[in-house]
Amino acid sequence: PGHELLKGAPFVETMWGLLVEHTSPTMFTFGTFSAFMLLQYILAVVMPGPVTHGLPIPSENGYRYPYKCNAVYAWYVILLTLGGLHYYDIYPLYQLRNEFGRYMTAAVIWANSTSILCYVIGLKRAIRMSGNMFYDFFMGSALNYRLPGGVDLKMFAEIRNSWMLLFLLTISCAAKMYHETGSINGNMWFMVTAHLLYVNACQKGEECIPTTWDIYYEKFGWMLIYWNFAGVPFLYCFQSLYIQTVTPTPQYSTPLLTVMFVVLFCAYYIWDNVNSQKNRFRMKRQGVPDHIIKRKTFPQLPWGYIENPRTIKSDRGELFVDGWYRFGRKIHYTVDMIMSFLWGFSCGTDGFIPYFYFCFFVSHLTHRQLRDDERCREKYGPLWEEYVRVVPYKFIPGIY
Repeated sequence: PGHELLKGAPFVETMWGLLVEHTSPTMFTFGTFSAFMLLQYILAVVMPGPVTHGLPIPSENGYRYPYKCNAVYAWYVILLTLGGLHYYDIYPLYQLRNEFGRYMTAAVIWANSTSILCYVIGLKRAIRMSGNMFYDFFMGSALNYRLPGGVDLKMFAEIRNSWMLLFLLTISCAAKMYHETGSINGNMWFMVTAHLLYVNACQKGEECIPTTWDIYYEKFGWMLIYWNFAGVPFLYCFQSLYIQTVTPTPQYSTPLLTVMFVVLFCAYYIWDNVNSQKNRFRMKRQGVPDHIIKRKTFPQLPWGYIENPRTIKSDRGELFVDGWYRFGRKIHYTVDMIMSFLWGFSCGTDGFIPYFYFCFFVSHLTHRQLRDDERCREKYGPLWEEYVRVVPYKFIPGIY
């Protein structure tokens, strides 16, 4: 209500004026974002952590890249650093929310610049090129980019920059709400908790990432670079922005919030467990030492690792059919979608925009499941048909 556009102001001129006013990066915001990136890189180099190895890379004669897994310690350092800057009023966290658009533009500049640089450098060892420059720029020209100090740029972007920044944006919205209203409502506490769980899981389980499809096979092009530098943090935090901006005072009733938290914790437990079981089985099969597989980063939930799991085998490979995977092939997708719906629901039901992420995520994971099925059917042949017979359900045990 009262917005210039609702009063008949010219759309193009008004929007352009808002973009110039709110999204033009300043030297301070661009420098701060760059300093944050540099700090993360320095921590990735100097912080201690176990070293694990990825899957053999066919295009590099089966070489297995080493990965130092210290993101969880870097995560703690960044939280303490930002907490100290806020406490001593050197850089109050709500300033990040105040300059949201300018930091987003800085992230876009970093993403596009990194994409161009990676594409050009990757041409020296390009793989799986299509011949279409635009498609190859989008998907990437090469697979692995290593920074000085042994830091893998793709894993750095997927684990550290994207998710850590997401949580910082969410707590900056909470800090902004407290700064303006003197309190933080229950809906915002829900989003802080939801993002804390998700982001912490990514950091504490970093050792599981090197054997994933993204690291092993996906080339590092504009699609992944832009998504991790700008898309994940600045889109996934939208619910926090919405609550702080649109509904800072009202909140759900205590019984409803209690139900939401219970569902969130249950969904998170299953999501964490399913991913842990799958990835630690894969790590064990690749000869990763037990002290890394059973690493005690916080929190390690019960039933996250299964000794001597049930599998089915053939000359095409071996498939995991134990733990949560006895009940469904994509249960982790199901609970991931449940959590994404709760993010939207925390904003109320007055508009569609808070549910955009949920709708996007459902379409993304549904399509990904179809691609996974097609690829696995081709890779494993009759073994995959046996797997589908043993585990017939995809998302919901007993139903679908």
